[in-house]
Amino acid sequence: MLDLHYRRGVVVVRFRPDPGLLDRLGAALAYIGSRRSIVLTGTGAVFAPDLATGEGAGLTEVLDALRAHPLPVVAAINGDAIGTGWALAEAADVRVMSGGVIQPDPAAAVCYRVRAAVATGLVEYATTPANLLTDAMTVAGRLEPQVVAAG
Repeated sequence: MLDLHYRRGVVVVRFRPDPGLLDRLGAALAYIGSRRSIVLTGTGAVFAPDLATGEGAGLTEVLDALRAHPLPVVAAINGDAIGTGWALAEAADVRVMSGGVIQPDPAAAVCYRVRAAVATGLVEYATTPANLLTDAMTVAGRLEPQVVAAG
């Protein structure tokens, strides 16, 4: 399941653990279109669940759609981003993290907490849980192309 919230010209897409997540995310990206920046985030202690391969829509198609989005996509990593969750975060233009761990390869024992994720370049910004969405929307606003009026 996904929740979509419109805040200050940005669409906040909140993931909820669900086997149909990739189908719903693909549909949400098509619905949002190309006119708004996107902030991806999760609920509780999970940014996005690690899904079994072959579940619903193809992960590759969803990742391609995120990477092709013409306006900024920011991952507001509120909790664990393991496997599929990390792939979704990595597809964003920028990552802001407040908690949890990043584990790019679920089969590997290597996990990165916030400071280590920033130090290794997996995440661009660290913040507090209370400021996560505000900071992510601020980053999205800074990345948006500025329209200059012809005079």
